[in-house]
Amino acid sequence: MNPKNDQIVHIEDVCKIYKAKGSFFGTRKKDVVALDRVSLTIPRGEIFGLVGESGSGKTTLGRLLIGLEETSSGKMFLDGEEVTHLKGKELKRFRRKVQMIFQDPYQSLNPQRSVFDTVSEPLKIHKIGLGSDKYEKARQALQAVGLAPPEDFLHRYPHRLSGGQRQRVAIARAMILNPKFVIADEPTSMLDASISAQIFNILLKMRTDFDVTLLFITHSLAAARYLCDRIAVIYRGNLMEIGPGEEVIGNPIHPYTKALLDAIPKFGQKETVRRHGTLLVRERKGGNGVGCAFFSRCSVAEEGQCSMVKPVLSERGPGHRAACFF
Repeated sequence: MNPKNDQIVHIEDVCKIYKAKGSFFGTRKKDVVALDRVSLTIPRGEIFGLVGESGSGKTTLGRLLIGLEETSSGKMFLDGEEVTHLKGKELKRFRRKVQMIFQDPYQSLNPQRSVFDTVSEPLKIHKIGLGSDKYEKARQALQAVGLAPPEDFLHRYPHRLSGGQRQRVAIARAMILNPKFVIADEPTSMLDASISAQIFNILLKMRTDFDVTLLFITHSLAAARYLCDRIAVIYRGNLMEIGPGEEVIGNPIHPYTKALLDAIPKFGQKETVRRHGTLLVRERKGGNGVGCAFFSRCSVAEEGQCSMVKPVLSERGPGHRAACFF
């Protein structure tokens, strides 16, 4: 069944399993389930936040969506067309529509290529425009991300740019093809707070100016709240909660979402700070992979139910779903 026209991204029961290799002594480790039957939709024009700690599977999902890795099972749709197992020319056409902004601006740019070469490279790969056209498009892309005047930056190399400037170049490179969907994988995790806020505002401007849909991957609920229309919380490859950004932050339902909120630093607040206290100090034993993924760390979990039965995402309010029995 094809997704509706207003859904730019539609994912059905996507799994990603990394097969473990045998060791020198012949023992075999367990396979790693990076994503476990993940389903979600992203409406056109939305900034959708995917939040979770390191190792939760959020970056894996981004890599699957852009075609850097293949799913183990499940289906993915972009703009109504299935894109689960694209190859060759079909994959190349797909990548004109989907771009990715990577986490590390110091590694995502080739130090031997100028800013012009870096930003215009997608035009060269997809054979778009002549030399003068490429120069003008690159100039406009830099102007759009706040590197002005662009002539001052086109012929620089990455070592002559700050971290924030490098990430702006990476955004310009992603946007030069006018993609329909952009994945931003923790684009500010290596930048300080003031520069991060500038990058957030650039992404908001990109959504408006380029009519692009964004998947914003982050470990920070605070960043997601500032930027995102809706937020999904993921833990060990399982979606725990999905809903409007303000609702997920202001009225969290899943104990893991509450634990993430407790982890946000709260400095200089005179009033009493609300603490949910759902994270165990020590992980409990139990959980055989069939129950809730958060069972071993959850203070409100019940042994008989939570360790044996996996909760499914269920409606808790308008557009707000959570996978929890309580």
